[in-house]
Order: sequence, then structure tokens, then C-alpha cells
Amino acid sequence: MTYESGLLIFAMLFLSITIFFCLLRAVLGPRTTDRLVAVNIISIKGVILILLLGQYLQDSQFMDIALVYVLLSFLAVVALAKNMLSRSARRKEEDANGTI
Repeated sequence: MTYESGLLIFAMLFLSITIFFCLLRAVLGPRTTDRLVAVNIISIKGVILILLLGQYLQDSQFMDIALVYVLLSFLAVVALAKNMLSRSARRKEEDANGTI
């Protein structure tokens, strides 16, 4: 095992552990925004993990997979944020009208 491959394995293990903690925050997060940010961080770390794995295996196709995953993740976060903002606006409107 070379120094570079050992470093890549350590980085992948470290990222896996931090992804677990972010997953814990996404499940236990007291607010919806905490959960949204945690899911976004998980997707970013997942992309980095895919790229490190591609570098470790010396396969450039992992870069294409990571690019597609980033695009899907971006669209999902935008959709979730839009849904959350519309739900918040609806809740404020209901509070202003006096209906619960």
C-alpha cells in the first residue's frame, strides 16, 4: 500500500464517519432547516466520497457519476427549499387570517 492509497482510504473512512453524524443531525434536528442543511451536507460529502473512490480505483467514470449526483442533489435541495418556503408562507397567511 502506497502513501497515497492509505491517505485516500483514511479520507474515505473519515468522510463516512462524518456522514453518519450528519445523518444523525438530519434525523434528530429540531427544525426543518437543520434537516435540510444536514441532507445537503450529506450529498456534498457523498460526492466527495465518490470522487475519492474514483481516484483510489483510478477510474474516471466516477467523475461522471459524481457530476450527475451533484445536479440531482442541487435540484432536490431547490425543490425542498421552495416547498418549505411555500409552506411557511401559507402558515403565516393562516395565522394572519386567524384560522388554525
